[in-house]
Amino acid sequence: MFAIAGCQALKPAETTAAAPAATSTLESDVAHLKDIVPAQSHTMIDVGYHMSNLWFAAQKQNWDFAAFEVDETRNRIRWTLRISPTRKTPDGSVLDMKPLFDGIDKSVLTPLKEAVAKKDLKAFVPAYRDMLEACYQCHKAAGKPYLRPMIPAAPPQSIINYDPSANWPQ
Repeated sequence: MFAIAGCQALKPAETTAAAPAATSTLESDVAHLKDIVPAQSHTMIDVGYHMSNLWFAAQKQNWDFAAFEVDETRNRIRWTLRISPTRKTPDGSVLDMKPLFDGIDKSVLTPLKEAVAKKDLKAFVPAYRDMLEACYQCHKAAGKPYLRPMIPAAPPQSIINYDPSANWPQ
């Protein structure tokens, strides 16, 4: 055997004998990974969570938190596309989601991010509504018109303090 940086290398004759086992393990590992990847619906729940937090952070004018939530929203949508960039519609056609998100990203997500960066609640509210409307257009394109986003009525969780002046915990 050859020693390479503390590892043992296979001799050429051993390499061919080990190849079928390695291929079998690789195929098994890939199948396992495909089996445990979350569905788009899972990541979209995260999008809703971050969009809801974004709303309440902005209402309390906690702009640092709001900026974090805008970025998290975008990252979760991008994660959704990495999991599956396409969606089968009810009529059986395949919808490429990336162009839809690219349009949303440039047309409505950017102004939403800018409103947060400017700490402008008057610009934020219509930008947020535009984002929800764009989300709904995507839902309709994917054949899911019953998934109607709305301005949240209550925070999605109660452990984060939305008050930017909170003094506890220190």
